[in-house]
Amino acid sequence: MTSQPATSGLPPATSFPQTSDNHPAEDEYIDYALFTSPDFSPIAFCNSLVLATTTAADTEIDLAPAEQRVMFDLEEVEKLLHKETTQNHATLLPHAAKINQVSNILATTQSSLSSVTASFQRLENEVLKPYNVALPIYSALTKLHATANLLRAVTWFMYLVRQFQGIQTQLAQLKPATSAAAAEGRPNDAARLSVRAARSFAEISRHLGNFPRLRSVRVVTDIENGIVNVNRK
Repeated sequence: MTSQPATSGLPPATSFPQTSDNHPAEDEYIDYALFTSPDFSPIAFCNSLVLATTTAADTEIDLAPAEQRVMFDLEEVEKLLHKETTQNHATLLPHAAKINQVSNILATTQSSLSSVTASFQRLENEVLKPYNVALPIYSALTKLHATANLLRAVTWFMYLVRQFQGIQTQLAQLKPATSAAAAEGRPNDAARLSVRAARSFAEISRHLGNFPRLRSVRVVTDIENGIVNVNRK
C-alpha cells in the first residue's frame, strides 16, 4: 500500500472504488466519488484545500500542502489507470475498437458537416446576400413603377377632361344660334356635339373605373365633381 503524504488538516479522503475481485483498491486515500460526481467543482475543491491549512487570520498563505495533495491524487489515479488497463486489456480492447469506429463515423460526419457548411456559406454569399441587397431596391422600383402608372393615368384623365370641356364650350357657343339655325334648315350641330359630350363623359367614367386609385389624387376628385355637375346641368 502506498503511504499517505503528510497532508494534516486537509479534507478526509474516502475509500477508493472496489476492484473486479471485490477487494479494496490499493489506494485508500483518494476521494474518488468526489471527483466523479457531476456536481464536482474545481474551484470549490481548490478552496477547500486552501482553507484546510489556512485561516482568515493568517498573514501568509502556504499552498504547498494543497499542491502536494493534488499531485498525490494525480499520481495515484495514474497508477490505478495503468493497473486497470494492464489487468483488463482483453476487456478494454473491444471497447477501444468501438471507440475507433465511433471516431471514424464522427470524422465522416464532421467532413459531411463541413461540406454542408461550405455549401450553405456559398449559397449565402451567392444568393442570400445579393437577395437582401436587391430586396429594398426592388421594393423602391415597385413603388416607383406604381407611381409612374398613376401619373400616366392622371395624364390621360386630364386629356379626356380637356376634350370634354372643349365639347362643352362648343355647345355653349351654339346654343344662342340654335333656333335660327334650325329655321334656316342647317344641320343640328348642337345634337351632334351633345352625343360627343356624352361619349366623352362615358369614356372618363370608364377610365376612372379602370383606375380606382385615381380618386386618391385630389385634383382628379375635384375635376370629377365639376364634370358631374356640368353633365347634370
